[in-house]
Amino acid sequence: MQRLSLQGKYALVTGASAGLGREMARQIATVHGGHLVLVARRKERLEELARELEPGGTQVVCIAADLSKPDEGARVFNQATEGREIHAAILNAGVTYFGHHLDFSFAEQQAMLHTNVVSVLQLAHALLHHQLQRSPGGGALVISSFAGTVPTPYQALYAGCKALLNTWGVALAEELAGKDVSLTVFAPGGIATEMGEKSGTGRKFKKGDVGMMDADVCARAALSAFMARKRFVIPGALNWLNNVMLRLAPRTLQAAVMANLFRSALAPLPAGDAPPRRVE
Repeated sequence: MQRLSLQGKYALVTGASAGLGREMARQIATVHGGHLVLVARRKERLEELARELEPGGTQVVCIAADLSKPDEGARVFNQATEGREIHAAILNAGVTYFGHHLDFSFAEQQAMLHTNVVSVLQLAHALLHHQLQRSPGGGALVISSFAGTVPTPYQALYAGCKALLNTWGVALAEELAGKDVSLTVFAPGGIATEMGEKSGTGRKFKKGDVGMMDADVCARAALSAFMARKRFVIPGALNWLNNVMLRLAPRTLQAAVMANLFRSALAPLPAGDAPPRRVE
């Protein structure tokens, strides 16, 4: 299959209001000449980005949606494909929780599952069918995480969600072999974004630290892998090496290593600060 092109095509980007999603949207417009359907909870952030990109000739559609709600994925698909073909689907929206799992309410767990897993599966299913029928040569990019390759205490459910995306995505990519559409799973390690700062992991892993990627650098790597139609990518030599080394260890040792890595970031928050619950 030929290299995926975004020139003059519409790309849907979920979680586009901040961090990696925002940087990928910028690069699709300014580097690759694509048009955008931007999706996130914070519509004012999307409209701000649209005002930045539209003067350069990019057509931008903004859809406010809370993907933790069961019906939102179908609404996003219907609104995004109304009057246009979506050639690229970048499924980046995600929420995290950093802390002891038993302090994480079941309602919050359900919201995470809907955002990080159900909405991704729902949109991927609908958009891959849409591309096969109306925009052959397109594809989907699923933003997962290095956390999905290893048991990660204090982010237990987040890591579990990403583990599902990793195995499901690679398996589905194999099923799509020979079809005129592709799927790429991108599993970065630490990224210097708003999510890390709000979740509390930013107290341990800071911008400039070894292994931490800037959002714009990570966005370039993600889009490069997507357009090359790679199936599974862990960016960064250190992340790749860590993945190889951890895979040789028993799962209980993997969990112990990750627990030790994150434990120091669990220090009590400053007085008056509430523990993070939902971070997009």
